[in-house]
Amino acid sequence: MSSCIITIPKSIAWSEYQKELDASADGSMVLNYRLPFKPKVEIGDKCFVVYNGFIRGYQEVVGVVYQDGFECEVTGEYWREGWYIQRSGKFHTIHPKPMKGFRGIRYTDALPIDPTGKDGED
Repeated sequence: MSSCIITIPKSIAWSEYQKELDASADGSMVLNYRLPFKPKVEIGDKCFVVYNGFIRGYQEVVGVVYQDGFECEVTGEYWREGWYIQRSGKFHTIHPKPMKGFRGIRYTDALPIDPTGKDGED
C-alpha cells in the first residue's frame, strides 16, 4: 500500500477546511480533491495533507472517480469536471512535519509518520 500527499492552499482557512473534515468524519460524506489526470492511488491508501508548510495528518482514500462538476455540500463552492481522490472517515492528526506546499499530488511508499502510532496526536 502506498500513500499520497496533497496540499490545501493557504487561501483556505484551516478552520473552514476543518468543517469539511468534521462533516466527513463519520464516513457519511466524502472530501474530494481534483486532479487533471487519474491519480495512481487505490482505496485504502493514506492521503496526507500539507497545509501552511507542514504535513498535518491523513485520511483514508475511499474512492478515485471521474466526476461531472458539482457543488460542495459544506462550502457551496462549485468544482468542475475531472478526476477526484475521495477521502472520508477520521482525520488522523500527526505532529506537524515540515514540507513545502506544492500543486498536484506526490506519491510515497515511505510513511511520514511512525507506523507504531507513537507519532500521532490522536
